Amino acid sequence: MPEYNGYLNVYKEKGMTSHDVVFRARKILKTKKIGHTGTLDPDAEGVLVLCIGKATKMVEYIIEHEKTYEAQVILGIETDTGDISGKLIHDGGSKVTLDAFEKILSRFTGNIMQKPPIYSAIRIKGKKLYHYARSGEAVEIPERPVSISKLSLLEFSEEKQQAKLMVTCSKGTYIRSLCQDIGAALGSYGCMGSLLRHRVGDFTIETAHKLSEIEKKEENNQLDEFIYSMAYSLDRYRCVTANEQGKKFLTNGNKLYQWNAVESFDAYYPSEILRLYVDNELVGMGSFYPSDDDAYVKPVKLL
Repeated sequence: MPEYNGYLNVYKEKGMTSHDVVFRARKILKTKKIGHTGTLDPDAEGVLVLCIGKATKMVEYIIEHEKTYEAQVILGIETDTGDISGKLIHDGGSKVTLDAFEKILSRFTGNIMQKPPIYSAIRIKGKKLYHYARSGEAVEIPERPVSISKLSLLEFSEEKQQAKLMVTCSKGTYIRSLCQDIGAALGSYGCMGSLLRHRVGDFTIETAHKLSEIEKKEENNQLDEFIYSMAYSLDRYRCVTANEQGKKFLTNGNKLYQWNAVESFDAYYPSEILRLYVDNELVGMGSFYPSDDDAYVKPVKLL
């Protein structure tokens, strides 16, 4: 049985949880070392990146990627979950025009504050928010900074009071909350209808594969065609390479100094996260620590 190390771009189908996808992938690949890089709700579809084998150590870096969604906004309705599958809280609200909807979008572009939905896995006081929701226990949910770099209107129906948006955003952005907040800003209500994730960093929906396709490739011993290398999509992080003297230091988890590294340390900034390389092969991630005497790169994750 081959040992896979890298990323798998899965098209999560509607009706499955992200955990369901991981469970199925573990059975197909016959390994427990699989993790995903950002939950999609059961009713949502699209890109779900899985980290396989040694790449499970890279989850936190893939999570940092921007994500792009195609989201349906249903106006005049508010639910407890923030999407159409939830329990109805409010129904009605003033009718929204196309002009008003277009104008409000600028409020939600750039760096904004957002309150996560009560039905989410964020922890407050050691407990996930959805546990508070299910038990009926009151909890204060603080707003958090998120970034929406692109927000464009694809469709709008005044008759149906529905819109379709394309959203490119930072990690931690909740599209359900965005839909609710847009509705509230318009003097109405709002919830999310359908959701399709188009992109996670360099992983796109055009190159995503359904689990049935992945299973067939595995049965034909061709799954390597779908596996991305562990260095894929990490170009946002600069790299540092161990020289001949530094190879053993780095692979044993020791620091790299200027004397045992190839690249000049002059351009790195304090606490910068860097890719670590030995002989053109990614071996982990590290952090740069400046010093007047002896600056160094400390390994944070080794593969």
